[in-house]
Amino acid sequence: MKRFFCVGWLLALAVAFTACASGSGLKGGQVKEESFVTEGWIKSDGGMDIFRVTATGVPKMGLQDKVQRRGSAKEAAQLMARMRIIEKFAGARRGGAAGAADNASTAVAVSKEFGALVKGGTIVRETYDEDDNCEIVYQVEKSNLRKEVEPGSAVTQ
Repeated sequence: MKRFFCVGWLLALAVAFTACASGSGLKGGQVKEESFVTEGWIKSDGGMDIFRVTATGVPKMGLQDKVQRRGSAKEAAQLMARMRIIEKFAGARRGGAAGAADNASTAVAVSKEFGALVKGGTIVRETYDEDDNCEIVYQVEKSNLRKEVEPGSAVTQ
């Protein structure tokens, strides 16, 4: 019961953060002179399936120290990235499942199945603006991940 409550709370928080971050205008492209995939499935040299998202975070209110501001913004961006990945994976599952009962139960199931993988993801890019807002590119990787997320789909890059 406690786990279900935590997952539900996490999904509610994801919706709130998504609403706040969607208008920030910090989507990708801050790394100059470099071509870099920031969203979606990308090719892997080692046979792993890699999924990336871009997320932003803002510093906690009241912090004055630059290191603390950037640390809290990075944590917020990382939490947002994890929630976005769960949402994307849940959306792929809903799209592939005929007659899914409701969206919340699909998201809970996806969160249970991929939670540890998503939590163990890595930040591959991080940038800050003059207000110490943070933008990250976060990725998860696993062998055959795309087949697990999108059952029945052909893997094409």
